[in-house]
Amino acid sequence: MVAGAILVALVVLASGCATSEASKIGACPIRPGALCAGNYMRGAKLAGSGLFDAALDHADLAKVDLSGADLSGASMLGARLVGARLEGATLSYADLRRANLRGADLTHVDLTAADLTGARVTPLQLASAILCRTIMPDGTEAHPDC
Repeated sequence: MVAGAILVALVVLASGCATSEASKIGACPIRPGALCAGNYMRGAKLAGSGLFDAALDHADLAKVDLSGADLSGASMLGARLVGARLEGATLSYADLRRANLRGADLTHVDLTAADLTGARVTPLQLASAILCRTIMPDGTEAHPDC
């Protein structure tokens, strides 16, 4: 009986350690409100992650998989998202000023009230995104009455 309890305790401890290790990319904890400014996260697999209110200013997120992730309210000022997979992600109220989104997949991305001022993104990329009170790269507001 004692041996069984020890085995259960070891399994719980081992799985807890594995979870905490897997929830970091470099020095960045993958959780809501994470402070990851300037972090190198290139190619990370973060699909479905909860990163709302995260600080990702100037982070290298090139080719990262953030499909279906919640980045609501995240600060991504000057972030490098070249070739990132963002389809179905929520970026409402996100600060994407001067972010480089060249080649990023923005299919069905929710950009409600997001700020894209000075961002590098094409109209074709934004064609299938949800734009509602979104500040566009040129500073104009898309769909202010939605």
